[in-house]
Amino acid sequence: MKLKTLSLVALLLISAIGFTAPIEDFNTVYTRAELNPAVQKQAEQLASTLGHPLRIYTEDFKFIEAKGVENGQVVYTVIVDRYNIYNGAYTAFHSDIVSSFDLSKSRIDYGNGNVVDNTGGLFNPVVSSQSRSSFWLLIPEWTNDKVYAFDSQTGDLIDPDFIPSTPGTLNSPRHAFESPWGTIMVADQISDAVQEFDTSGVFIRTYAPTGGPNPSIIDNIRGVFFRPDNKLLVTVGSGANQNTIQLFDTGGVPMGAFIPVGTLNSPFYIIQRNSEYLIGNSSGTNDVQKYDLSGTFLSTFISSSSLAFPQQMIKLQGGIIAICGFSSPSGLVFFDSVGTYLNTFNAITGNRGVYKLGNGNYLATNGTGVHEIDDTTGALIRTIASASNFQFIDLYNPSGLTGIGNEFNSAPGEYKLYDNYPNPFNPVTNIRFSIPKNGFVSLKIYDALGREISSLVNEFRQAGEYTINFNASKLVSGVYFYTLKSESFHATKKMMLVK
Repeated sequence: MKLKTLSLVALLLISAIGFTAPIEDFNTVYTRAELNPAVQKQAEQLASTLGHPLRIYTEDFKFIEAKGVENGQVVYTVIVDRYNIYNGAYTAFHSDIVSSFDLSKSRIDYGNGNVVDNTGGLFNPVVSSQSRSSFWLLIPEWTNDKVYAFDSQTGDLIDPDFIPSTPGTLNSPRHAFESPWGTIMVADQISDAVQEFDTSGVFIRTYAPTGGPNPSIIDNIRGVFFRPDNKLLVTVGSGANQNTIQLFDTGGVPMGAFIPVGTLNSPFYIIQRNSEYLIGNSSGTNDVQKYDLSGTFLSTFISSSSLAFPQQMIKLQGGIIAICGFSSPSGLVFFDSVGTYLNTFNAITGNRGVYKLGNGNYLATNGTGVHEIDDTTGALIRTIASASNFQFIDLYNPSGLTGIGNEFNSAPGEYKLYDNYPNPFNPVTNIRFSIPKNGFVSLKIYDALGREISSLVNEFRQAGEYTINFNASKLVSGVYFYTLKSESFHATKKMMLVK
C-alpha cells in the first residue's frame, strides 16, 4: 500500500511538473501564429475570458504575447531581446509570467481598450514634427489592427493612425498599399479580404472579393500585387484555394487561379522582375520560385540554407534581391540576380518588412518594432516605433498621385524618360523613367500654357527605374507635358487627356 501511495504521489508530481511550462517551444508557437493569425486571436480570446493580459511590454523591453493554447491554458511567447527575437525567447503559462515579471513596471493590455500603463508612456509612438519627403511608407500593425505612416526619406514616424483601428474590417492587416487610382488597399489575413480605404483612412468597401469576404475564394491572405494592367494578384494560404495565387479584375471580381495548386507551398509575397514574378514560399525548401507573366512555373530561384520563411522581398541596384528571413537563420538576406547567396544583416531578426530609405539605410520590421539599419554594415541605427507585429512596408504618395519605387532592376545605363501609357488616357496614366545613379529627381506636369500643374517627384532617389501613376481626374481634357530633371539631364514629353 505504501509503495502504491508513493507511486501515485510521484505520478501526480510528474503530471504537475508537465504543466508548469508549455510543451511547445517558442519557434513552434511563434511560427504557427505567423502562418495563421487566427491562432493568435483564439489565444487572445481565451486570455480575455480568463481575465489574463493579451500582451505585456516590460520597462526593460521584454515583449510577452498570448500566441497559442495548450491544455486549456494560454501560451505566451516571451521575447527577451527585442532586436534578435530568437535569442533566449521562450514560451510560458500565465502563472510563470506573473511570478517572473514585475507588472508594476509594465504596460499591460487586457484587450478592448483596457490598458494599464506603468511605464510612463515608454511605448507611446513618437511622431516626427514634419515629413521631409513627398512619399510616405505604410506599415500595418497587428496588435491594434491599424496602419502607420512613415517618411520614405528618413523613416521618421508621421502618423500612427493613418488608418485607425476599424473593428470588423481589419483583424490582422498584413499589407497596405496604394491602388492605381489612389485609394488605399489593405490585405487582411483574418477577414479574408482586400479592404479599400480613402486617403483619409475611411473605409470604402471590400474590394476583393467583390461583394464581401468569401473564404472559399481567398482565405488567409498574405502579400498582394497589382499588375501593370491593374488586375490584382493575391496569395492564399488556407482553405479551398490554399497554395495558389488568385487573380481579380479591376473591379475586384474573381477571375480564378492565376497560379493553381501544384508548385507553391504557403506563398507569402510577390514581386515582378522584368518579365517574371518571384514568389516566396513560407514553407518547404523552395524559398523563392520564378513564374512567367502568364503564371507558368519557370524554375526555383532560391533554395538556400541561409533563408528560412521568406517574407517581403525588394529589388535593389545591380539586380540584388533583399529578402526578409522570418525564421532562424533570420535577418535581412541578400541574393544576387541569379539567386546566389551574398550575405545577411542580422542585427534585427524575425524580419517581416523591408524598405530602402531615401537616405540609403534600410527600414526593417519585426515583432517588436520598426527599426533603421545601416545599409553598409547592417548595424542597428535606431528603433523608430516599439510595438508588436509590424508587417510589410509599401510606398504611398499622399498627394494622390501614386508612385511605385524602391524596386530596382539592373542599374540603367542612362537617363531616360519613356512615353507614358496609356496615351491618350482617362484619367490615369503611367510615367516611367530611369536614372543611372543616385541623385535629386524632379518630375513635373505642365499644361499647354507652360503652367505647372503638379510635382510628382521632387526628392533624392536611388539609381533605378521607376513608374509613377498620374491621376488627372481633376483636370480638363487637353494636351499636357511632363518633364524629368536629374543632374544635367532634362527631357519633356507630351500626353493627351481625353474625357
